Amino acid sequence: MYETSNVGKYQPVVIGIDHGFSLIKTYHHIMSNGVTKTSGKPPVLENSLYYNGNYYVIGGSRMTVNEDKTENDNYFILTLAAIAKELKTRGIEKFAKVVLGVGVPFKRFGEEQGNLVDYLTRSGLIAFEFEGQEFTIVIQKVICYPQCFAAIADRISNMEGRYVVADIGSWTKDIVCIDNKRINVEQSVTISHSIITLFQSMNSAIYAKTGKRIPEDILQDFILEKEVILPFDVKAIIERQLREFAYKTEGQLNEYGFDIDYSNIIYVGGGATIMRRFAPDRTNVSYLEDVRLNARGYELLAKSQLNRS
Repeated sequence: MYETSNVGKYQPVVIGIDHGFSLIKTYHHIMSNGVTKTSGKPPVLENSLYYNGNYYVIGGSRMTVNEDKTENDNYFILTLAAIAKELKTRGIEKFAKVVLGVGVPFKRFGEEQGNLVDYLTRSGLIAFEFEGQEFTIVIQKVICYPQCFAAIADRISNMEGRYVVADIGSWTKDIVCIDNKRINVEQSVTISHSIITLFQSMNSAIYAKTGKRIPEDILQDFILEKEVILPFDVKAIIERQLREFAYKTEGQLNEYGFDIDYSNIIYVGGGATIMRRFAPDRTNVSYLEDVRLNARGYELLAKSQLNRS
């Protein structure tokens, strides 16, 4: 039986990780995907990682977007940090056998899942330190699932009628059509350019007006309705861009043949908050705003698959 905690010395731990273009998400944690290699031991242990003779600091500004996440070791370093955070949260110290549940964009699953599984699969013992604590792990298995599907996997059995699920992430929008509990793969789509592109557009407009740029974390906090300090004219630019993004997203749904007037619409992920706040009110729309839903879905699906085997 596979569980999410180490019951007994050799009990594998299933950990779902969403390797985003902006954030890394697990069942319990959210962190920036920034990785900085340092010349020596960092002066502060928080978010520091030591692996294979090198020190890294995790977090801060996100990485520049690179469609190929397997090109270098950055996402593996982030994976170790995510594993360490989950093991600490679950009270597991020093040694663990780990099964990873991960994901790729829905319509790119066939072409991308093999590369990600191969990239994360490492043989033998992996020793590293996170925030000064030593860990030794074995990555026993890596299982990959489609994004968006994972986020609503525990809800599909209740989806009578037609549903359109739009997972609006930092770099892609996965739009999945579900007819009477069955996924319509042919009609489902993955669209590149999403919230990161929106932030770039915002900052271009803000720079043209003020000669300054706004850090993405402040833009994100504004979207999440947190307290931020913004001049009135800058706030107006941001709100206009967010409204345009929401209307454009609805337009994309229509363009790809999803009738938003006669379907149940579910917005998922970071973009769900944008749609709730800035898209027209509709009685047939719901919002799943927890950005960890895919990671939680990967974990749920991996546990279920392994328990059946």
